[in-house]
Amino acid sequence: MFTKIISQANYKNISMTPMSKKKMPKFYKTSVALRTWGQSGLAFGVTGFVLVCYVTEWRTVLQYVPYYNGKYAQMDINETLDKIRETSNVIERKKNAGRDFQQERDDAIIADNLNKEEIINLVAGKL
Repeated sequence: MFTKIISQANYKNISMTPMSKKKMPKFYKTSVALRTWGQSGLAFGVTGFVLVCYVTEWRTVLQYVPYYNGKYAQMDINETLDKIRETSNVIERKKNAGRDFQQERDDAIIADNLNKEEIINLVAGKL
């Protein structure tokens, strides 16, 4: 491409200013460098972009590594259990807020009237 342009410029088919004639060798060096290193640079750039995408989603990548897969699977299980516990605590709080605790008062009165042996027998009978 460059040689074609230069040959046409030499045969006066294309008119070039003196400034253009000075720029042509620099353009040739740049185009050779881009042809030589451009594909490698593009490949490294695309690879780097893909790796950055995967690293930001680190669990997506590490699920294929056996040690980390087990480790982070356990973390997911713990997170799920924490959510279940929190939900059950919220439900229990709402349930307790709606009742009048009469059963607890009755149990306290019964416990005051019974001696220790009767309480032990009563608890053992409930279990």
